[in-house]
Amino acid sequence: MFSSTDRAMRIRLLQQMEQFIQYLDEPTVNTQIFPHVVHGFLDTNPAIREQTVKSMLLLAPKLNEANLNVELMKHFARLQAKDEQGPIRCNTTVCLGKIGSYLSASTRHRVLTSAFSRATKDPFAPSRVAGVLGFAATHNLYSMNDCAHKILPVLCGLTVDPEKSVRDQAFKAIRSFLSKLESVSEDPTQLEEVEKDVHAASSPGMGGAAASWAGWAVTGVSSLTSKLMRVHPTTAPTETNIPQRPTPEGEPLGDAGRGQGHSRGQQRC
Repeated sequence: MFSSTDRAMRIRLLQQMEQFIQYLDEPTVNTQIFPHVVHGFLDTNPAIREQTVKSMLLLAPKLNEANLNVELMKHFARLQAKDEQGPIRCNTTVCLGKIGSYLSASTRHRVLTSAFSRATKDPFAPSRVAGVLGFAATHNLYSMNDCAHKILPVLCGLTVDPEKSVRDQAFKAIRSFLSKLESVSEDPTQLEEVEKDVHAASSPGMGGAAASWAGWAVTGVSSLTSKLMRVHPTTAPTETNIPQRPTPEGEPLGDAGRGQGHSRGQQRC
């Protein structure tokens, strides 16, 4: 059924995946479902693209090394850098933050800091918030050196962001990372414990911890793009429907806590 070219059927399958994903074994997901589902990332209909991103929250735990760490990251890189819909770029960042714990250690090191940093430069404000929340939700996956030299400089730049919602989340994340650094500075013996997850093969348990902050964006963009789909069933929305962004030159993701009190603008994502 996932190989069907009927858009209505495909989107229904994606929307209802939560009801049957537990009955699918990993070989079936990797060989018969995922290869067809990923075509949705390239669909011209934003609702299909959005639902495809959303489905990765359910599929990621069952994906093999190649599909999760290579194929999916390739699609996420393109969506985050090139998708013309701000909410879809935002939701891609949110999804990456939630599934980050399932990635291999080498992929996490290669992808996460680069991807969340890119999100903080997005012209769509909720995407910038998602980048900050992504850093916060995956804080245990970064070394102290990366926190000090790569993450905090990015977050500090957001303290003068034009949007207060972005500034507020940046300050919260900065305080969290500074607290970790200060704790290790006061007691260097804590370093091993603080960095215990950095080189771990995977930390699937973290998915639940990220669920609360991921939920607002995933749900919000679903309702938004569904509305757009009803208005423009065969074409992407125009500038009057949703914020647009100039298409940048895409670059691979690999080259380079929790959010509360979201503003109304953030909830559009």
